[in-house]
Amino acid sequence: MTGRRPLTEADTIKAPLAAPPVPLVISARNGASHWNRDELFAAGALTLGELLSHVPGVTLMTTGFLLAPSIVAWHGDPAGVRIFLDGIEREEMTIRNAGVTDYALIPVWALEEISLEEAAGELRVHAVTWRVDRTTPSTRTDVLTGSENLNLFRGYFGRRASNGAVIQLAAQQVSTISVPGLDGDALGAMGRIGWAGGSWSVDGTVLRQGLKRNVGARFLLTDSPNGNALPAYEGSTSTSYLRIGWKNPQSPGAWAQFVAATLGSALKQPAGVSGVAADSGDTTASQAQYVAQAGVNRGRLRLNAVTRVRSLGGTTDVAPLGRAEFVVPKASVSASAGKRFSGESVWDVRAQAAPRNWFRVAATTGTYKPSGASATRMASSIDASVRVRGRWIGGGVRRVDAGRVSGPVEFDSAAQAVDIPKGSALTVSAGGPVWRNWNVQTNVVQWDAATPFRPQTEVRTKFWFASDFRERFPNSTFEVMAALNHEFRSRLFVPNGTDPIGQVSKAYSVFGTLLEIRIASAVISWDYRNMVGLNYETFPGYVMPKIASVYGIRWQFWN
Repeated sequence: MTGRRPLTEADTIKAPLAAPPVPLVISARNGASHWNRDELFAAGALTLGELLSHVPGVTLMTTGFLLAPSIVAWHGDPAGVRIFLDGIEREEMTIRNAGVTDYALIPVWALEEISLEEAAGELRVHAVTWRVDRTTPSTRTDVLTGSENLNLFRGYFGRRASNGAVIQLAAQQVSTISVPGLDGDALGAMGRIGWAGGSWSVDGTVLRQGLKRNVGARFLLTDSPNGNALPAYEGSTSTSYLRIGWKNPQSPGAWAQFVAATLGSALKQPAGVSGVAADSGDTTASQAQYVAQAGVNRGRLRLNAVTRVRSLGGTTDVAPLGRAEFVVPKASVSASAGKRFSGESVWDVRAQAAPRNWFRVAATTGTYKPSGASATRMASSIDASVRVRGRWIGGGVRRVDAGRVSGPVEFDSAAQAVDIPKGSALTVSAGGPVWRNWNVQTNVVQWDAATPFRPQTEVRTKFWFASDFRERFPNSTFEVMAALNHEFRSRLFVPNGTDPIGQVSKAYSVFGTLLEIRIASAVISWDYRNMVGLNYETFPGYVMPKIASVYGIRWQFWN
């Protein structure tokens, strides 16, 4: 759901601050692979993990509500998702998480754009932080409340000066109280100052997310409940950088950027991970990362190269990557090759074609070697869709080699890396208008067998009504979106020590609704989750909230 900005004079819009290049979105399925700022907040996702769970092939595992730890697996690999924030590779710095990202610590509220690069072997998330381009002050306030004693407040202020200077400030404060635990409070903040004019821009940005989380209970529905299964957390993560950019990566011609960044994590009371004592003091970790990237866009060809240099623990690692993209009116190809910081090579080729306006096909193949794995893995996929009376219907096949994947030690300190067998999956997608302003979208992933972190079946469906009633409100000052959501997932197997299928969560079928009403620049929302009150788990032993609701208002001002 989008709001309409008032008309402004041309001289109030200044040259944009630099942003990293966004790879081509290549997909034949009917579903989201890119979200702008308005779409991010209207998606009904409170965390980045929830947003990514809408993508076929992603499995969300969490232990509770908003502040609870959250992990996603791509094709069964909990470390198969890589996040690039403003071109900086965001590695998990929290010691107790052993390199597996906790998505509760990623401030999705500070983003303006997310684009997915769906390689067969790994999912790359390219995120761009919020920017402003107008001299008219931009102010926004979000207030949300709901079950689990939720209280959430956000505030934004941004403005460009007449000489191109910029100042941006934003913050989010959240608190919850939940019976199973894993509640607490979180405070995040963002600040930016800089300047952009002509072909050049420079900015300094600080993004910090603090979180205080109480202990969490596990196995509450069994005869052996554990009230202290997941230790308390009190800490923060931060990203700060200085960026210099020359020209726009999305415009014709040459461009270049340089970023000097510091990523940090501060943790109190570390516990629950082998090698980290329960009574140890504060633990901090930090790394310096330098990103140099340049490219050229000539007609249908786009070329770019990036070199990331990481300084961590007295060692320096280099991760180069090159990418070539070729775009014609009815087809596009993207090829990339490079290395991770840990030295493992990764390459892939993605392509899509739409020879007819009613038919499209996409394919990807590549190899990758996850950190700690003993062998290179290969993965591939192919999808095709046809349009029938305005509705897209598609299907595809995915194949992933056997290999070793990381264990989510944050959820269970006994978790270890485990070998998973090769797998193949059939995918089905269908979506489009049903009648007038009613629409439907469904995505199905069916693997040949269930393996650790990879349920055999996952189905996600959305049925919604959306209209701005243009005949009655010609200035687009009113809009309604009402959706019924359904998610089905078969059993999830999780290793227990060296036993690859030692723990299991039952299959579940969950319904929810989402209502968004926009009046001018204010959006009233109501997110109603697990509406039938089902006892279910996304990770064995951690019960999800019953009949959770989140409601409130998002209000944008231009004055």
